[in-house]
Amino acid sequence: MNALTRRIATANTAGALLLGGAVATASTASAATTSKTCTHSAKLNTYVDATVMFRTGPGTGYTAKGQLSKNTRIYYACYKGNWGYVKPSSGAHKGETGWVSRSYISIPMQLD
Repeated sequence: MNALTRRIATANTAGALLLGGAVATASTASAATTSKTCTHSAKLNTYVDATVMFRTGPGTGYTAKGQLSKNTRIYYACYKGNWGYVKPSSGAHKGETGWVSRSYISIPMQLD
């Protein structure tokens, strides 16, 4: 491969990566409070009670975006099965949306 062909291939790859990132960011931003994947609504400001993986979808087969640290404040919008769709309001992923295992979402006890 000559130098010019290599430069063109590199530029095309970089452009595709940048465009893909922009599209992914735009679609995530438009789904700020709910996800079409959800089956039940939660609508609760709470926190995660352990360090937990923050994922792109509801299951371990989805890509991990990183971790949410114990006590990270979240808006728990909705859920599907054992996975909650959340938007952290603190920590490294503040403002992003993603999925965490519901077993790590703190649900306050309701007292009558």
